[in-house]
Amino acid sequence: MDLMSSAREECPFHGVVVVGAGLAGLSAASHLAQSCPDLLLLEASERIGGRVHCLEGVLPWPVEAGCSFVHGQGQTLERLLHQTDCRLVEHAWPDRFFLPHQRKLVTAAEKDEELDKVHQLFMDVGGMDYPAVDISARQWLEGQGASPAMLDIAEACYANDFGCSLDQLGLTEMITESRRWDAGDSYFTLDRPMMALAESLAQRLPDSILCRWPLARVDHGPEGALLYGPSGLRIRCRHLILAVPHAILKAGSIHFSPPLPAAKLAAMGRVKVSNAIKVILAFSQPFWPEDFFDVVCPGGFMHEYWVSKPPPSMQPSASQPPPEDHDKSDWFQPPTPSLHQSPSGTSSHRSTAPSSSPPDASASEEMSGMRGSAIIRAALAQLDQIFATKKQARPASRAYERGHVVDWSREPYARGAYTYPSLGAHVNDRNLLAEPLGQTVFFAGEATHPAINPCIQAAIETGQRAAAQVSAALLSSQNSKL
Repeated sequence: MDLMSSAREECPFHGVVVVGAGLAGLSAASHLAQSCPDLLLLEASERIGGRVHCLEGVLPWPVEAGCSFVHGQGQTLERLLHQTDCRLVEHAWPDRFFLPHQRKLVTAAEKDEELDKVHQLFMDVGGMDYPAVDISARQWLEGQGASPAMLDIAEACYANDFGCSLDQLGLTEMITESRRWDAGDSYFTLDRPMMALAESLAQRLPDSILCRWPLARVDHGPEGALLYGPSGLRIRCRHLILAVPHAILKAGSIHFSPPLPAAKLAAMGRVKVSNAIKVILAFSQPFWPEDFFDVVCPGGFMHEYWVSKPPPSMQPSASQPPPEDHDKSDWFQPPTPSLHQSPSGTSSHRSTAPSSSPPDASASEEMSGMRGSAIIRAALAQLDQIFATKKQARPASRAYERGHVVDWSREPYARGAYTYPSLGAHVNDRNLLAEPLGQTVFFAGEATHPAINPCIQAAIETGQRAAAQVSAALLSSQNSKL
């Protein structure tokens, strides 16, 4: 049956529909907006940005609930930054390490033999051959003679950066990621909230975004697609770009008729999604060194802490009065350490595991079962240990004012953070995830990036790729009519 004909009298038609208003979907839609004037961008939630999201009201300035960093640079990101007039602020990473067995805070420049060995192993992993059978990062490191302390370092620096545990991190995709990463190792923050990137892309789509439209079903064929949404709503389109989180597709939240190909479903099952928990703590006064940016904590409850400051573009001057809804003492509050288990649009950070949790669970998966108040108490205790002095044994607990916990696994239209180099994944899995369904359905999102790049660059690049595929399909269709 011609599904387009059967629905023609009952629902609107758009030449191109993009589903998902994160950076991948916004990137795809903004690239097609001029050539496809009837383009429609659908978003399940009430806002754009996806896993780029700012919280208001926790601090006197917006604080990132999602990704906080830009990891590396590249032409794709540089072009967008230029268009938005954003500037990058570079940070040394890691800035410091806290070595719990020595109860010692050291700078990254200080030499530590085991630290150096771990860094060298991960730097060299791209030169290895793919294993005949995939093994975990823990198995690989143990095979290289890694000590327990080295495993703790690798967990905090590398597995944590992907939002998973060493037991979940797979060597096959680690090798691919290392070989194909070309953006450098610098860490950057923007001079304004990350939402500036999403808002800049959305400005090119002034009348084309429809929020609160969760997609439930896709009927697709050579002639186009029929989309089923809330309250019985339906939309027809000739070309469809799906830029929804991998966890949504993986959970089967969207029904496909005919079903997705078996090879794509198998790849979907092998590529895993991390969770992300971000903890934001506000303090009445700083108790950390003046030049402090972040600390990595091997073997600690939290694997990383960093200081959150108001973006340079939002810092008040001495003559600038506080907003009406903030008293003066609140507005001029000192910089705030943010305890991040955050999604890896830029950088991803997790905590360690309670002893009762499964040994292969990531720290944030384990922490999801804890109450927010318990997470905050444990984090404060760890900060007390790191920054204790002879004069003040509990500096963090003494200065603590308020906190907030964000658990991305509880976000219904995200269900987690980002994908990571997954144990058991095959070399070609990311290409299978990106494979279109004929000339009708196309896929975007960081999970579909062939370089296993769970960063905002990947989201933007895959959106551009899907837009180029749709443009080629439109051109082919036009030529076939000549």
